[in-house]
Amino acid sequence: MSASHIDALLDLWAATLAKYDDHLLFANHRDLYQTIDSIPLGDVPWQNFAVKFCGNKPDINIPPWMNGSYNVWFRDPHEVVHNMLANPMYADEMDYQPYREYASATDERQWKDFMSADWAWDQVDEISKDPDTVGATFVPIILVSDKTTVLVGTGNNEYYLLYLSISNV
Repeated sequence: MSASHIDALLDLWAATLAKYDDHLLFANHRDLYQTIDSIPLGDVPWQNFAVKFCGNKPDINIPPWMNGSYNVWFRDPHEVVHNMLANPMYADEMDYQPYREYASATDERQWKDFMSADWAWDQVDEISKDPDTVGATFVPIILVSDKTTVLVGTGNNEYYLLYLSISNV
């Protein structure tokens, strides 16, 4: 997304926050870029392997993907999660255990994020039955996939990205 489009989106976002006397997280695209660039990257190296189709192929009209070889690039997910948990930027934002929150006036249950959900609470109840997990923290993993087509200089290649995050932040 271009810098001017980011600024336009930030202006739209600011307009929605004005009635709440709230402010944006970023003043403009430069502020957003500076925030992103200030995030410690960690030291998990990239790795790769190649995959190809090894099953039976039709006698005629073989789809091109069956003959291709495809590179898979990744970082060790265990190490990535370890770095996220160790990142001091998350120290005050981390939910180390599920919680239930209630409105003080009505005593009505409120949900804020993943760790306030019943499912997270149920998982911790189940995990706690194992005596080897005493003192452990439940760290749910979020995986999201997205197809991205890169046009410039790649011959219109398609990439299938897999994003990873943790539900505790």
